[in-house]
Amino acid sequence: MSRPQLNIKFDGEGEKELLETVKTRAQDERISLKEFVLDALKNRLTVHQSTQSTQSTQPKPTVTKLEVDELKRRIVDIQISLMGEVRKDRKQIAALAQAIALIESRLDVLDPPNIVTVEDSQARQSRQGETWENNAVEFLEAISWGDDNG
Repeated sequence: MSRPQLNIKFDGEGEKELLETVKTRAQDERISLKEFVLDALKNRLTVHQSTQSTQSTQPKPTVTKLEVDELKRRIVDIQISLMGEVRKDRKQIAALAQAIALIESRLDVLDPPNIVTVEDSQARQSRQGETWENNAVEFLEAISWGDDNG
């Protein structure tokens, strides 16, 4: 009865270190170098075969033009919905800016800044509200929303 034999030469750069690493790993696992190499070869073949069988048994997906058109329509619907949400957000930001301006103007009434000239409280509130509205508009215009309509 003949024994199968496999001879491997390690004569390239770095291959001596590889052989030493393999020997050390085989010792750590308390198996022979032969058993370690055979296990590595079997594992490699098993992984390769399972990859091939998975690829060959899975059918390739097919997509019809109707499915693509439906997906495009859904994407457009989602974009329109998102633009509506962005518009709502813009309005809410503007409303928040006005509310902050009103709160600050009321705080100024409670603790007025040291101004040499005496101003009418309502005129100051109006001017501050306009400033906040202008700042809010500038802020909203500075933000990139993706398109001019959104």
